[in-house]
Amino acid sequence: MVRLDVDLEHIGVVIPAFNVQETIGSLIEDIITQGGRPENIIVVNDGSFDKTGEIAEGFDVTLVSHKKNLGKGAALKHGFEIARSKHINRIFTLDADGQHKVAEMDGFLKDKDKFDLIIGFRYNMASMPKLRQLVNRTTSLVVSLLAHSHLVDVQCGFRLIDLAIFDRLILRTNNYQTESEMVIKAARLKYRIGSMPITTVYDKEKSYIKPFIDTLRFLMMAVGSLWR
Repeated sequence: MVRLDVDLEHIGVVIPAFNVQETIGSLIEDIITQGGRPENIIVVNDGSFDKTGEIAEGFDVTLVSHKKNLGKGAALKHGFEIARSKHINRIFTLDADGQHKVAEMDGFLKDKDKFDLIIGFRYNMASMPKLRQLVNRTTSLVVSLLAHSHLVDVQCGFRLIDLAIFDRLILRTNNYQTESEMVIKAARLKYRIGSMPITTVYDKEKSYIKPFIDTLRFLMMAVGSLWR
């Protein structure tokens, strides 16, 4: 594996993880191989009942565990809090199911001083399951309208975030809509938002998105944002 051209030593990684024992180990190993410091890799084990936590702990990463599943947004927020307590300035977020290529961090890091929030743009969406395509296009359209900015892939979990945005930006949701909430609020606060084309690997990973309830949560967040 080719090592990244840009130093990861002072960059953190937050990984929300739920029942990903088959992929979490290889993901952490890839990040360390690319130069990430284990103590700056923050795995939030969000109520997993498999060996996710046990496997992550074996890499001496910063591991925190929720006794029950609180939702992806809650896991992200907990990870952000821990990163800030460590005085980490920027963090990547990565999904734990192996659909992101760690080597593509390089492109984000080369643009890190141009933007406050860089969101991965999955250009190969034709390989995405049809339901995910529909949800992604719909949420991206709604978020673009609310943010008054054209945003292509608002639900992509591969991001580089300047944690200083959370001096002003407060996240109030706890599930899959949290990533969209972040984008809407960042845009309204005039933070610089960029995108980075990435490849995405879709294998047999299990999605924990609940189409009806998560769509309802997204709509509630979107409507609520009109008054905030």
